Amino acid sequence: MISNYVYNILLIVVLYKSFILGRKYGFSVQNNLFIYLLLTVIVETYSFIIDKIDENIIIGLQYNLYLPLICIFFYYFYSKSFHIEIIKTLSKISFLLCLAFIIFLTNFSGLDFDEKIAIAVMLFLICQSILWYSNKILTANEAKILNDPNFWISSGLLLWSCFGIFRCLPMYYFYYNDEEFSDFIKSNFDIVNIVFYSMIFISLLKYEYNFKRGIARSY
Repeated sequence: MISNYVYNILLIVVLYKSFILGRKYGFSVQNNLFIYLLLTVIVETYSFIIDKIDENIIIGLQYNLYLPLICIFFYYFYSKSFHIEIIKTLSKISFLLCLAFIIFLTNFSGLDFDEKIAIAVMLFLICQSILWYSNKILTANEAKILNDPNFWISSGLLLWSCFGIFRCLPMYYFYYNDEEFSDFIKSNFDIVNIVFYSMIFISLLKYEYNFKRGIARSY
């Protein structure tokens, strides 16, 4: 489907922008977002190629391992933004609960995709996004929220995770009982991915803008 091609192309464009920004100003300027994007591109590119070769090849294991890594990345990503102790504590608790659930209650080493892993990680990302909004409100200043890269990332993650849960919960049921509707949900999730990574791209522009503005103030 065309939306899947657009999504994969956009993903590479966003990775390239992140790489250029990192080479120019340092990867820490974008809070090391490049690591997440690189990992995502590797996983999605492999899946895209394998699916074109033979859609019956099982590729669940890579997502079973990828999703917990995403959980770890965004825990540390947001830890730099949280300044209120209760929010830090809630973030850590949600992180530990998510990892414990994955380790003890899912088959993360299995070849088949375990949708429980995706749901756990998406709930964690929803929690982190809401905690970021709470932290932002409680530590509000005169800076415009639209210039905060984390606003775009958190909004994108919230959107992606909410739709992702709906995508994962009935995934196997519709795959075996209503393949047409299953394909419909999949194509619509590609659109959500396009919106999400467009917001990631905007966040990179905001990182660049804020860095340049910081240089201007330093003079």
